[in-house]
Amino acid sequence: MLNFNTDDLLTLTISFLLPFFRIGAFIMALPLFGSQLVSVQVRVLFAFVISIILTPIVPIPAYDPISPAFIILIAEQLVIGYILGFVVTALFQLFSLAGQLAAMKAGLGFAMSNDPANGISVATMGQYYMMMVGLAFLGTNGHLVMIEYLAESFNYWPIGQGFDSQRYWDVVQLGGWMFEKALLLVMPLAIATLVMNISFGVVSKASPQLNIFALGFPVILLFSLIFFWILLEDFLDIYRLYFEEMTRWLQDTWGLRVDG
Repeated sequence: MLNFNTDDLLTLTISFLLPFFRIGAFIMALPLFGSQLVSVQVRVLFAFVISIILTPIVPIPAYDPISPAFIILIAEQLVIGYILGFVVTALFQLFSLAGQLAAMKAGLGFAMSNDPANGISVATMGQYYMMMVGLAFLGTNGHLVMIEYLAESFNYWPIGQGFDSQRYWDVVQLGGWMFEKALLLVMPLAIATLVMNISFGVVSKASPQLNIFALGFPVILLFSLIFFWILLEDFLDIYRLYFEEMTRWLQDTWGLRVDG
């Protein structure tokens, strides 16, 4: 007959719950998996399965489960999980921001579409870039790489040792990296459209009888569509470059690295 010791069962439950909170927060914040397109039940199931796999190798400190200290411990795991998921979200929003900036420069800012993942309306080009980066993320096994980083986080930030406040400032600086790379991605189109607008301005000044608005808008729009088409060839390489920069940032800033 199989006998269960109450103390052992309580210890096992605690050992499972603490990693589950960190993993669950990570899944909820992770793009694609944490969007409204994936039901809460499926996300919880993902977190449950990953927690079962990682629990035997995660060191759990001795804590009274019915105490304020245990609540603080749970909050710590939630914060770490959300921050790791936010790092990946910054990568996705980089391309979304670049798409929206490009749409404004190309005269496509009026073309709006509903974002089913976030439930808001965004520029169509931004939504298009989000779809492309989502396919690249799954196609290059980026989700598996980030789950490996999540597993390694239990070694670099063990449960019960807290989360250094300096790392919150690092996350704020990551937002600056996101804006910088988005501007770099859209900079060629911005410069090209600026030169074209200046040229049309000179033409309009030299020949006022020309309807420069009727002529300039379709030309800039056509050029921008050609630019987007050319960018498709190098989109995967650009994604890989930014993904490697993100993982290098995790290594250099927080010392979080994986062997794979």
